[in-house]
Amino acid sequence: MKSLAGYFGGTVLFVGFIVYFKAIAQGRVTSNRVTWGVWMLVQILFVISYYQSVGLVTSIWVPIVYLFGTVLIFISLLKYSGKGSWSWIEKIALISVIIISAIWFITESSLVALTLTLIIDTIGAIPLVMTVWRDPNADYAPAWYLGFISNALNLFAIEKWDYANAVYPIYLTVMTFTVASILKFRQYEHDS
Repeated sequence: MKSLAGYFGGTVLFVGFIVYFKAIAQGRVTSNRVTWGVWMLVQILFVISYYQSVGLVTSIWVPIVYLFGTVLIFISLLKYSGKGSWSWIEKIALISVIIISAIWFITESSLVALTLTLIIDTIGAIPLVMTVWRDPNADYAPAWYLGFISNALNLFAIEKWDYANAVYPIYLTVMTFTVASILKFRQYEHDS
C-alpha cells in the first residue's frame, strides 16, 4: 500500500508538471526563472540529503519527480519567460546552497543538510507566496492543486514516522497547500 501511494503520488505530480509546462508555453505562467534556477539547486540538495538520510523509501518518488520537474521548468522558463531578476531572497538562497554544501561536506551529516535545505527553501518560497497573493494569475493554479494532491498522497507512502522520513514530505504538503489555497482564495476573491 505504501509503495502504491508513493508511485501514485509521483504520477500525479508528473501530470501536474505537464500541466505546468503547457501553461508556461502558453504564456499563462510568468514565474521568475532565477527563482526556479535557485530552486533547482536546492532541489538537488533536497533529494540527495533525503536519500542519504532515509534511503530508497517509498516516499522518494515524489522528490525525484520534483527534481526532474524543477530542472525542466527552469529550462522551459529560459525559453518562454522574461529574464528574471535577482532579489535578495534568490541571492541568499544561492549563497545558502553553497554554505549548506560546505557544512554537509564538513559534518558528513545528510540530516543536517536536509534540515538547512528545508529552511532555505521556506525562505525561497516567500517571493512566490507574495507574488500569488498580489496576482493570482501570475501562476497556474491547477498545477499547484495537483502538486498538493501528490504531496498529500505521498504522506501515505512514509514508511517510518520519524523526523528524517517525514519532515520533507510534510514540508512539501504544507508548502503546496499554502500556494494552492492562496491561488484559490485570491481567484475566488477576484471573481466575486
